[in-house]
Amino acid sequence: MERDLSREEFQRYHDLIYKIAGIHYPAEKLELLSNRIKKRLRATGTPTYDSYLARLQQPTEAAETQAFLDSITTNETYFFRCQRHWDFFRQAVEQRQADPARRKEPLRLWSAAASTGAEAFTMLIVLQQALGAAFASTPIEVLGTDLSTQVLEEAKRGAYRAYALAQTAPELVKKYFTKNDKDEFVFDRTLARLVTFQRHNLMEPLPGNRRFDFVFLRNVMIYFDGPSRERVLKNAFDVLLPGGHLVVGESESLLSVKHGFQYVKPSVFVKPTGAPAAPKPSRT
Repeated sequence: MERDLSREEFQRYHDLIYKIAGIHYPAEKLELLSNRIKKRLRATGTPTYDSYLARLQQPTEAAETQAFLDSITTNETYFFRCQRHWDFFRQAVEQRQADPARRKEPLRLWSAAASTGAEAFTMLIVLQQALGAAFASTPIEVLGTDLSTQVLEEAKRGAYRAYALAQTAPELVKKYFTKNDKDEFVFDRTLARLVTFQRHNLMEPLPGNRRFDFVFLRNVMIYFDGPSRERVLKNAFDVLLPGGHLVVGESESLLSVKHGFQYVKPSVFVKPTGAPAAPKPSRT
């Protein structure tokens, strides 16, 4: 298949992607989506867009559907992305540590669009800096989730090319990474054990009864429309502890969507103490 999707074909794929993942592919990305689907056509020996779409709609094709989702999601990631978020995170942890009543409480963090793990591992670096000697005695749990199983496998490896560390201070690279024979920088394996990576669709509630002090939900809502954003935000709200913080991407605004958070500063929000349940998302 050499040609791009027709407008009608694009719309059918758009609707399927939205149904599965809540992701809105704008029409101006028709060529991008076409190129990514072409790769799956070649990989599977499927002759046409329509026949591949029909395959994705079969309940027996879960593995190929996941491969398709892996191919269409963008996973740009690097350590210490948006330094001001990490400055805020460090200050919040230090303030928490200064409170004797909270000092021994577990710290639970969720990297809700974890990609290849740089965000989750940055959390651990900043935590160790903020807690100092208390880091070893503080119960810490970090959850990293993503829709793509492919990037989660990379996250579990914890090995990165130099570009992923371009925003990381050289002394931190030296302290937390070891270079392997593939010219990759491997994150400290002892610290890495504090992170659990698992697949999760942000459109669905997070399984289990976990509650978090911080949820990082950065640079992913740009792919959702209003109703999908509301649904994602409700799922994040429901698992945050009262007083817990939500961090979103610098270019992401919550002004036009319903949610239960209070504004703290640009791209940082808090779940109010004694907050009621999050508002129900708008119907799609």
